[in-house]
Amino acid sequence: MSAPVKKTVKKTPARIHSSMKKETMNPSDYLKYETRFSCEECSHFDSLTDICTIGYVTKHHRKAVQEQQYLLAGKIAFCRFHEID
Repeated sequence: MSAPVKKTVKKTPARIHSSMKKETMNPSDYLKYETRFSCEECSHFDSLTDICTIGYVTKHHRKAVQEQQYLLAGKIAFCRFHEID
């Protein structure tokens, strides 16, 4: 008797999903109100070193990136720790 042959099954690679939840913002609200949503407007952002003083990565929450994402998809990634003085 010979040993059973194992079949190799190729799995599809896992999809990479963004871990950041982006929220839809109404276009009329976006134009009407001065919503603060970027790192540059936050108390935890150090403008001299361009880093978050809490230690979060700022590249997804910077104003230019946020505005571009809003224009493309109508969504903004709000930071849970955003504070305004």
